[in-house]
Amino acid sequence: MLRRILTALVSVGLLLALAPAARADAPICIEIDPRTGECKLFGGGGSGGGGGGGGGGSDTGGGGGSGGGGGGGGGGHSSPVIVVNGIECLYAGLADPQPLKTDPVWAGHEDGAIHVCATWPGGGGGGGAIGGGHTIDILFWAAGPPAPAPPDPADLARQAIETMGLSAIDIGVVPEDAPGRIGVVGMPTWMWAQNPGENTIGPITRTASSGGYTVTATARVTRIVWDMGDGTTVTCNGAGTPYADKYGKSSSPTCGHTYTRQGQYPVTATSYWSVEWAGIGETGVINLDFANTTNITMGEAQVLTR
Repeated sequence: MLRRILTALVSVGLLLALAPAARADAPICIEIDPRTGECKLFGGGGSGGGGGGGGGGSDTGGGGGSGGGGGGGGGGHSSPVIVVNGIECLYAGLADPQPLKTDPVWAGHEDGAIHVCATWPGGGGGGGAIGGGHTIDILFWAAGPPAPAPPDPADLARQAIETMGLSAIDIGVVPEDAPGRIGVVGMPTWMWAQNPGENTIGPITRTASSGGYTVTATARVTRIVWDMGDGTTVTCNGAGTPYADKYGKSSSPTCGHTYTRQGQYPVTATSYWSVEWAGIGETGVINLDFANTTNITMGEAQVLTR
């Protein structure tokens, strides 16, 4: 198909100049990430004979198809949207072959290289998919390729979370899950997080970095929901209070339950985490939960008479 060629000079000031296309067909971007401006999925070239895209996801920088357009590079490569002479376009790499140094696009420069940026009629960064077998090439001089688009801060936040080692609490409960330990129906049961730490209760803060960008994430447990195994749940807004003999028959001041029937009950404590992250000009929250289970036995009080 016919392709309109637009050549631009990029240096300290951008000068527009006309020149013939001096490279193979640009890759066609099927989908652009509107947040980062990167191409998320490439298709075949406009008129080149490149192979078809392979299987895989369309996440930025992920396992996109390995085919791609002739001479334009394969899928899965991040291509930032840049501005050349006021026009948003998809950076497509070096012109191949490079124009002769006598070409006006060089504007007398001996260093650097001629790069290619592809746009489309009526398009603009994030304005729609590049396709239809018809793009506009902008050739421009630059000392080096444009800086890559920043990483997805949510991805960095998840990387930070992976280093935290978050886990469910170690369950503390009276009566405990041990041979011969039986609670009394109608007496208070205490529940708490045994030996709470930053990775079981929080708060815990970690960072993750990539390409000079950093995201900081802080995680903390917002509540622990106890499924008591008798059809009831108890929500506690903290680690609870460990039981000690000095408390006798009193109820827990922070997290407790009272059974009304004897039996053995599975007790599951689900910790709900809130991870707040910030970086690269954005903020967000990631919610997680972890669970642990133990068993307790409740019996009827026996009154002995002589």
